[in-house]
Amino acid sequence: MPWAGILYPTSDENLQKMLDGTHIDTLHLNKMFHKVDDKVLRLAKFIMDYRKQMKFRIQQYSVIFYSNKDFAAKIVNTFWNHWNGSECLNPNAKKIDKHTVFCKRLPHGKYQYQVHLKKNVHTILKKSEIHTLWSFLTRNKNHCLVTNRYVKDYLMGFTPHCFHGYFYIDKAKMLTPIYMMAQKAIDKVIKFEKEKNGSN
Repeated sequence: MPWAGILYPTSDENLQKMLDGTHIDTLHLNKMFHKVDDKVLRLAKFIMDYRKQMKFRIQQYSVIFYSNKDFAAKIVNTFWNHWNGSECLNPNAKKIDKHTVFCKRLPHGKYQYQVHLKKNVHTILKKSEIHTLWSFLTRNKNHCLVTNRYVKDYLMGFTPHCFHGYFYIDKAKMLTPIYMMAQKAIDKVIKFEKEKNGSN
């Protein structure tokens, strides 16, 4: 789904604007890239309707869904023309909490933690804290990755607002300084754990 990146950020508010045709970038996207057509709107509606029954990640040219087996069938049926394959993780894997995701491959091949910022992060962090956090992330490029354009623009000072987003960390020890710098701005931390493929 190479067009799925249009939906960033995937908050319900942003997706609803896309569905209504009132999104600030819609006209620009229609002119410069590709029309916000029914494929994009269908994915936006699906995410809004079933957000609580699945987890998902829009990454480069793919949308990756995580769900139980029954809901996976619904996803495949809904997006049959875009389905590229499914993997079943070990059904006997240990019970996990709501902020842990089992996966066969870590995001971008190495990052175990996804740090989500609060929706109103721009009202929480001071300029000095933003600068400190961005400096830390850029100094530790081997351990940190900011892929979200909105978070990057906010931390670099290109925009004064950031309504939601996340970045990646590869090791638990890197979380400690991040909490020290920006704990009040962190909404949640998702942990990814590699698990054997249950299909094997």
